[in-house]
Amino acid sequence: MSQQGLPLQGLKVIEFSGLAPGPYVGMVLADFGADVIRIDRCGISLNPDSLCRGKRSIAISPKDQRGNRILKELISTADVVIDPYRPGVLEKLGLGPEEFHGNKGLIFARLTGFQREGPYANMAGHDINYIALSGVLSMLGSANGPPRPPSNLMADFAGGSLICLLGILMALVERSRSGKGQIVEADMVNGSRYASSFIFLSSYLSHPSWGPIHGDGRDETRGQNTLDGGAPWYGVYKCKQGGWMSLGAIETHFYAELLEILKNAHPEPPAGLRHPSVETQHDRATWNELRSYFESVFKTRTRDDWEKRFVGTDACCVPVLTRDEAALKGVLPSARPEDVESQRPIVPRAAPRLSRTPASLPRGAIGCAEEDEDAVMLLTPGEDTEKILEEIGVGAEERRSLYRDGVIDSPDKPDEDDQKGEGQGVKAKL
Repeated sequence: MSQQGLPLQGLKVIEFSGLAPGPYVGMVLADFGADVIRIDRCGISLNPDSLCRGKRSIAISPKDQRGNRILKELISTADVVIDPYRPGVLEKLGLGPEEFHGNKGLIFARLTGFQREGPYANMAGHDINYIALSGVLSMLGSANGPPRPPSNLMADFAGGSLICLLGILMALVERSRSGKGQIVEADMVNGSRYASSFIFLSSYLSHPSWGPIHGDGRDETRGQNTLDGGAPWYGVYKCKQGGWMSLGAIETHFYAELLEILKNAHPEPPAGLRHPSVETQHDRATWNELRSYFESVFKTRTRDDWEKRFVGTDACCVPVLTRDEAALKGVLPSARPEDVESQRPIVPRAAPRLSRTPASLPRGAIGCAEEDEDAVMLLTPGEDTEKILEEIGVGAEERRSLYRDGVIDSPDKPDEDDQKGEGQGVKAKL
């Protein structure tokens, strides 16, 4: 899709390369039309950033005076900077937000794992560490088991990338009124807590019908409650010949429909068990027996059979689809069987969908034209160095000098025979 008409068209973003959370911020902005320039290091041929689509890359050394001045020129004309580093890294390079007072509309988005102050500020960490400090990890997991993280979704992306994106977009809205930029501070500890507001606040409450909704993080409360794995009617159950069904029949009228469908599918209750009643749904004394009932009944039929019985009902019961199954029938538009059989990556579409100015359709997404079926999985560091430098007025002779001195890099940089002559440094305007 052309960039014309995209909601963020005309927005210039400088993204310092990092791991998954920062690149995701840049990818979303690019999907919706922003010109995102990733800053890569010189001398590397691979950046394992798979969230690179829609971006351009310049490989440049910020430690060299000339490279540093080029970066300042890029930032001085940017709308947004994405800083994924630990506190003080860009300041040591002279590239912190205080250096760009001349760009009064600049939004400087700083995304860290730990908070920027306190005993953890300069420590290394990953998603599991951030949600551990946030209090969220203690509330996730099964009863009588250890806390269990949901891969790296909670801190990296929900509490990190999406909270940072929210800050950037709010700052852009405010800038439309004031004309002024600001610093957006996003850390994954606070972000994870904010994204988990429902379970934190619910852990203080007891629903009049459901009882406790979520535990408070102590071992004796984890996995014992309505939405954290304790309730039998909110979980997953294995089917005959493998596969799983997800069950979320919380409300009484949904639960009643669930029980009716199960009873019709299996008129005789499993040996030693009784058909459950709606009246005892929230009687915790019956939950062990109820879980055994669900486990036994779901194992009597295949997942496909259960899916046919539940589709179109209000029983809140749907199959757990694999990655490829979801592409074929879990989303609309759906993939073709040959797309899945080819094992080519099927890229998720951008969300949300805007009615008038939707995001661009990424290569490899369902519905792409045949020539765009191959997903963009990697962006070669420095792939766009030449073009970006041309755009800010760095001439060919200057670029040869910068290449020769290792200040910039590109996969198609000129060979040594072409790097002749003395460079005159970056142009005076830089």
